[in-house]
Parts: sequence; structure tokens; C-alpha cells
Amino acid sequence: MNEAFRTKHHVEIPIQAWMVQLLRLALGQEPEDSLVEEAINIVVSARAENAVVFPNSKPLLEKLSKRKIKLGIISNVSSHDVAVEILRKVGLIEYFDKVVTSAFVGIRKPDPGIFLYALMQFNLQPREAVIVGDSEKHDVWGGTITGMKTVLVSKRPASDSLADYRFASLAEASGTLASL
Repeated sequence: MNEAFRTKHHVEIPIQAWMVQLLRLALGQEPEDSLVEEAINIVVSARAENAVVFPNSKPLLEKLSKRKIKLGIISNVSSHDVAVEILRKVGLIEYFDKVVTSAFVGIRKPDPGIFLYALMQFNLQPREAVIVGDSEKHDVWGGTITGMKTVLVSKRPASDSLADYRFASLAEASGTLASL
């Protein structure tokens, strides 16, 4: 039910809200704050532990950061801590100047609001930014609506993609991304 609501309305339900809801249902009573916090910590840890990174992402991020390109993350996630912990766990946190999450902003991709918020953090106009993502629906549609250049990195066929650029891997996209 929560997932359908989040998707349909492009709003985020923070982890605290759904964890209280889940524990209330499981316990048959209002959970104590300490139990909610402990459960959230378990979720954050488990999500970060199972994180995988795109092949070739680190070399590309190194190349871009050496060029002093400001990098940020826009993520649909119900816990800001999950996004940060995943980046830390896979060794990529150092490359990103900003981490913008739907948990923090309250708005989910593809709604332009989350993209505009991220742009505001960098003091950029949409035409000055590039969104690189693996989802046509969330990254490309949102970036296109916002007025950003879009790069889709996906092995799934999408002949009708709205993306300005489309690649099967980050390695394939590396040269183009470095020149945008």
C-alpha cells in the first residue's frame, strides 16, 4: 500500500513513518521510540551491506572529480541514512558534494521538484546540469521534464528512450560524460 501511494503521488514516506506502522501492526500496540530506532538501524545496516556498485563507476568518478566537476546523487529512498551508508560502504561517498534523497526532500523522482532542489543545492540552472541514471521512468523522465541533459546507462533495450545519450555501461559512457 505504501509503495503504491509513493509511486502514484511522487511523495516519500520516511522510514520512521512506515517502521512505526509496521511495528504497530506486529505488536498490536504503539512501539517504543527505542524499538523503532533499533529497527531502522537494522534496515540501514542491511541495505548498505547488500549494496553493489556499477562496474567502472570509481574510475569515472575519479576522472570527473579531477576535472573539478561537482557531483551529486538524487535517490528515491525512504531513509537518507541508507543512501549515505551505501555510498560509504561501496567507497564512493568522497566523490559526491551533495546527496539529495526523497527521504529528505519528501518528493520522489520523476517529479521535477527533487531535481530542482538538487540544482538549487549547486546553484545551477537545469541547462547547466546532466542527470545520469539507470531508470528511464525516474531519471530520464524527471531530468527531461526539468530541462536537464539526460544520460541513460542501462542494458535493457529502450529504443523509444527520451534520453539525450544512451549507453549499456558506464565504461561506454565515460568519454561522453567527461566531455559534457
